[in-house]
Amino acid sequence: MVMGKNTLMKAALTYKMKEPEATDEDYETRKDTWKRCDELEKIVLLLKGNTGIIFSNGDLSEIKKVLDDLAREAPAKVGAIAPVEVWIRAGSTGLDPKQTSFFQQLNI
Repeated sequence: MVMGKNTLMKAALTYKMKEPEATDEDYETRKDTWKRCDELEKIVLLLKGNTGIIFSNGDLSEIKKVLDDLAREAPAKVGAIAPVEVWIRAGSTGLDPKQTSFFQQLNI
């Protein structure tokens, strides 16, 4: 799987949609294999926010399994909204008072 910034993904997809011209550096390579693919424009329009795209000819359930196995939790950020309801019971954090600045930064 290859991930990239939305701007780079948009540029790559836009380039893929553009018909090769004789003045292009890679014209000889692309001229025989290029074909129109209007569906890519719809994908480009969806690239907003944190978006990842996976293209595959394989079994999607295998890809999901790999993604689930490699997923990792991200640390909380100021202003972030939890995707699920979170309850933290009142009580000791188990942290030294010098270590609680993390919670203050999160406005907790």
